[in-house]
Amino acid sequence: MSGRASRRRSQPPDSGLDPTWMTSQPSLRTSSGGIWLLMASLFAMLSLALLIAIVVNGGPAASVALVTATLVVGLLIAMEVVRRVVGEGPPRLRALAGCFLSMALIALAGMVVCVMIVWIPVTR
Repeated sequence: MSGRASRRRSQPPDSGLDPTWMTSQPSLRTSSGGIWLLMASLFAMLSLALLIAIVVNGGPAASVALVTATLVVGLLIAMEVVRRVVGEGPPRLRALAGCFLSMALIALAGMVVCVMIVWIPVTR
């Protein structure tokens, strides 16, 4: 029997906190949410620095970079709203984690599209 499966079976069924599960991490159970906002703000600043540079440079990728930057800022604002509106506990922390994950995926997709637009020659 694998180690993870045996650990799950050795836990009482009512405990609900298997330390090997991702949802049992302290950052998703007991945090105030401030660390999620701090890390998201740092990520947004790094992403926006690159996206704004693409917008200022102009070219065909500027509109994609502008839309991506707007979505990143919108998700950062949504994280702040979630932190203030949703009650403390796992639901708030999971919503913050979801917003942060969405922000990362949107920023990555936007950057990839911008690079593809610039590097792939346009044929007429």
